[in-house]
Amino acid sequence: MTEDTGKKTFVVVGATGNVGRLVASTLQSFGHQVRPVARSLGVPFDHREKLNEAFSGAHGAYLMIPFDFAAPDLHRREEKIGDELAHAVAASGVPRVVLLSGLSAHLNERIVGSAKGAQMMEQRLNAMNIGELVHLRATFLMENLMQGVPQMAQTGDFRWAFSGNKPMPMIAAKDVGIRAAEILIAAEVGPRVQELHGARDYTMGEAVSILGASIGLPNAHYIQVPYEEGKAGMIRAGMSPSMADAVMQTAMSFNEGQTWAKEARSPRNTTETTLETFAAETFAPTYRAAVAKSRQ
Repeated sequence: MTEDTGKKTFVVVGATGNVGRLVASTLQSFGHQVRPVARSLGVPFDHREKLNEAFSGAHGAYLMIPFDFAAPDLHRREEKIGDELAHAVAASGVPRVVLLSGLSAHLNERIVGSAKGAQMMEQRLNAMNIGELVHLRATFLMENLMQGVPQMAQTGDFRWAFSGNKPMPMIAAKDVGIRAAEILIAAEVGPRVQELHGARDYTMGEAVSILGASIGLPNAHYIQVPYEEGKAGMIRAGMSPSMADAVMQTAMSFNEGQTWAKEARSPRNTTETTLETFAAETFAPTYRAAVAKSRQ
């Protein structure tokens, strides 16, 4: 991918998140200016004046629809955020936009689950007059497995509603962030829809074995639980029923064999970081910190 070497200004939505941090740091490493959008940084999604100010005069923008884990109605909240971001894009006339979307965003609304917010945003942006637009459809983030830290610290096992023996493409957030930044600064953006499949496919059973090996639990097991049990566990962990329902819809889509990816795996949509690397560099340190805290 050829870089446009002129120094520019980019908006990064969700700049404190797993992916957004890497988008911002990658852009900054090339000498570009970043305007971060995040509530913790004083630019919340629902403050139209500050959003418009952040987008004004920008050369490009990275967009995402964050999960509000406590929202009573997840998709209504996502729709509100999407409307505000679309308004800022339209008001600024920003010429290049990269949207973080989900690999299953092409599925119908009944089964799209946790990707519905991104799907709705794709539709909004497609209806707008944006010069260069890319929907970066990333697969299941390895960071989603971090929710297994407390379980594995307590029992050595990982319980979830996804099938344990069906292969799933998995990707590290840093690989998504780097690719998004590359598209923002490229001389040409390429196709409107671009998929990212990660390094390779893993079953949940295999994933838990890899995670377990990285923390000294070679006998760690993945246990598939019924949807209601999975939902109840997520609610106990602090998620709203609406958010838990969306995740269970995604699990159901996967378990029933819905085809998430439209592209075959290729060098373009295959990324570098393996789950083994993620386990050693990210999961294991977090697990050790959680165990140390529990012993205090």
